[in-house]
Amino acid sequence: MFKSWKKKIFASVKSISDKALIPFLIGVLSLIWGSSYILMKIGLKSFTPYEVSAWRYVFAFLAIAPFAFKKLSQINRRDWPWVMVVTFVGTALPGIIYPTSVRFVDSSVIGIINALTPLFTLSIGFAVFRIKLAFFKVFGVLLGLVGAAVLILVGSPSGSDTSVSYALLAILAPFCYGISTNVIKSKLGHLNPLAITMAMFIQLGLLGILFLLLSPNWKVPFLDISSGIDSMHIESIAAMVVLGGLGTSLALFLFYNLIQRTSAVAASTVTYIMPVVALFWGFLSGEEIDIWHAVGFAFIVSGVFLVNIMWKKT
Repeated sequence: MFKSWKKKIFASVKSISDKALIPFLIGVLSLIWGSSYILMKIGLKSFTPYEVSAWRYVFAFLAIAPFAFKKLSQINRRDWPWVMVVTFVGTALPGIIYPTSVRFVDSSVIGIINALTPLFTLSIGFAVFRIKLAFFKVFGVLLGLVGAAVLILVGSPSGSDTSVSYALLAILAPFCYGISTNVIKSKLGHLNPLAITMAMFIQLGLLGILFLLLSPNWKVPFLDISSGIDSMHIESIAAMVVLGGLGTSLALFLFYNLIQRTSAVAASTVTYIMPVVALFWGFLSGEEIDIWHAVGFAFIVSGVFLVNIMWKKT
């Protein structure tokens, strides 16, 4: 019965035309990933940045395994080095960078910084994967960098050296995404997105379990009721469940579908809407939103628009 239900879902997804599915995927991904930064912040109430990453990948592995374990057979020896690049450069590193940065930089600012992903995707595609680059695309990259500079130098919440340093660290994450997105399109485009997702999280999930077990502070807070139930711990672990299941495994499966249906650069335009979602959650959680956030966001979105004008498969 489970297999029949699973086949019906995937058959219905495949039957939807790209024209209808692509905007849907972008909208869903923007909503999911735009909410990720506030979930990280909630997780950090009880866990360190490394523990947040570990829990995230453990829950992502548990969420994807029942659906995709058999898909691993599609991956041959030549594919595995590229899968590992996507796993550790495109997922593990950003998974550590963002929880580390969001302790000192507002989640709304992190969400806007992530909108640099299409610009890095294009730049890396041009430099490494020989994507053709028109003048207006170069201008778009420059606009995006100006927007990032505004956010880092003026829009950081405290303007301190610490917040600026961690905002600069956060920029490494979209750079990593730019590498990963190009690799998936050019080197792994023949694989089922479920196979790529499962291959990633069988590695990261097992490493996450090993890290948590070997951690000197190892505990499962929400199961430790000797001193009473701590609602903060429950809130943090619930945030990790959602972040791992929806914000990581499901989101990456949908994103790899999007890459294969469009281009590396076009797929990365999911970051168009993500900052709006991140700003919304940041505002609700009491983060200060000012005019410089809007200015930086406007520059970045303008740059991304120029980079992606005339969506073409490249």
